[in-house]
Amino acid sequence: MRGPEQSCYNPGAMVRLFALLIVALSGQAQAADAGTRPRIAVLYFETGTTDVELQAFSKGLAALMTTDLSSNEQLDVLERERLEAVLAELKLGESRAAHKGSFAQVGKLLGVDYLVMGLLVGAGGRFALDAHVVKVETSKTVGGARVMLDPKDVFVAEEQLVEKLGALFVKLGSLAVAPAPPAKRTHPLPLKTAVAYSKALDARDKKDPVTATRLLGEVLKEQPDFKLAQLDLLSLTK
Repeated sequence: MRGPEQSCYNPGAMVRLFALLIVALSGQAQAADAGTRPRIAVLYFETGTTDVELQAFSKGLAALMTTDLSSNEQLDVLERERLEAVLAELKLGESRAAHKGSFAQVGKLLGVDYLVMGLLVGAGGRFALDAHVVKVETSKTVGGARVMLDPKDVFVAEEQLVEKLGALFVKLGSLAVAPAPPAKRTHPLPLKTAVAYSKALDARDKKDPVTATRLLGEVLKEQPDFKLAQLDLLSLTK
């Protein structure tokens, strides 16, 4: 004759299972919250000028804008290095990256919702930055911004552009509140120094650390508190 069946109920195991379930659900909630942030990539701006020295400026500008936009916790901004890798994978040149036929392909590989792109135009010593935002899903331009660029200080124009883009994303409903403006730098960044910084980034992308290190050293002599250049140089000397 069989005895009464043993109960399989284990209070300790049930408590542990419940705790694991709470942790899993919490992690999913956090992931979902992060997923609601708009994903943005700053593409290299085209240069509508015949000045050869300005051709590399787009990389430095993208690095500055990416850094300032990333300081806003409401946005999820793609690193410039990841952008560089994808453009190389697609075999796209810096100017062709903004070609309309490439929007969907670039956006899909980058995994972003919006592409920020634009143009540096200049004539008679005066410059302007024209930016526009493309929604990857539709490949349509959903807004833009324009600022004047004083060759004596690139920081001012870049900060103004980032601030205007933040306001645009609020208007589009992608941000709940307007982001705080980027922190003001204490020293100006002349356009010629910004171009040298851009060339340093280009040298690093081309696996030429010697040239990149030399150029970054020159940049920091001109602008000692340029934090982004400091970090780039540190990454090369580790």
